[in-house]
Amino acid sequence: MHRLPIVAILILAAAPLAAQSQPPQILPEVRGLEPAPPPPPTHDITQVDPAPLGGAIAIPLTERDRKKLKKYEIPELADCRQAIGSQRIDGRLPRPLVDYSMSTSAVYQRLSIFEGGLVVVESRGAGGPMRKKVIIPPDALAIYLRSVSTTALAAVHGDELNKPRDTRRALLRVYDPKMNYVERQFDPMARMPKTLSDQVVLMQDLMRAIYLDRAVTNSVAGYMPNVGDQLVSDDKKIYKVTRVVSGKIVELRCLSQPTTIYVDVKDLYNYFIGTPGAASR
Repeated sequence: MHRLPIVAILILAAAPLAAQSQPPQILPEVRGLEPAPPPPPTHDITQVDPAPLGGAIAIPLTERDRKKLKKYEIPELADCRQAIGSQRIDGRLPRPLVDYSMSTSAVYQRLSIFEGGLVVVESRGAGGPMRKKVIIPPDALAIYLRSVSTTALAAVHGDELNKPRDTRRALLRVYDPKMNYVERQFDPMARMPKTLSDQVVLMQDLMRAIYLDRAVTNSVAGYMPNVGDQLVSDDKKIYKVTRVVSGKIVELRCLSQPTTIYVDVKDLYNYFIGTPGAASR
């Protein structure tokens, strides 16, 4: 039987120990790199909301408004995410936190904030009916609830308010954790005490941000089309997906006139507002 020299045995035994004692080597070209962010979530036609009859994506803007928006940022929607699918919490509907509504002879607007950060906005009037929803992040929700609370609203005395009129009415209702609520009704066009005005302005700012948004509040954003799907365009026409080229370009044919359009998948939300559930009636 052949025997290894004693020196060779010592070298072989020391090799694993040396490897364990050396610090791991980091290649210069990968040092400091961060993991790639996850791709944005996508969904199919079943998660796209029905378009409201005669509805629109966002409030139509005048040229004056467009110029203002070039300098106007909407921090209220920073880090918000789409409210896609069921918003139940532990199998139940989220409880309401804040409800604000305002109506005149020409316009009705309502904003509701729910547990979990779900915000739902509804309007009827100029530009057609609109219903939009979004989930605001926990830190933003906490800011709103610190400013608009049962304590703050209870500090507004009824004798400080102008009563609602037949054609003008506003309501702000705030719930506590036990589902008790405080509410105030008033004339939205009349002067308000500062305590109430601060809360109403906060709700109006959030409502305006959601009205103007054309992305995170539109369920078509993130939608991945399939042949046969039907979508309602911003001009109220119904289009059918007839082809998807390389998973990127969508061919759509209008069902009411001989028109075919081609849209990049990532841009569909700029032109379409939902499925024809209501629009087809």
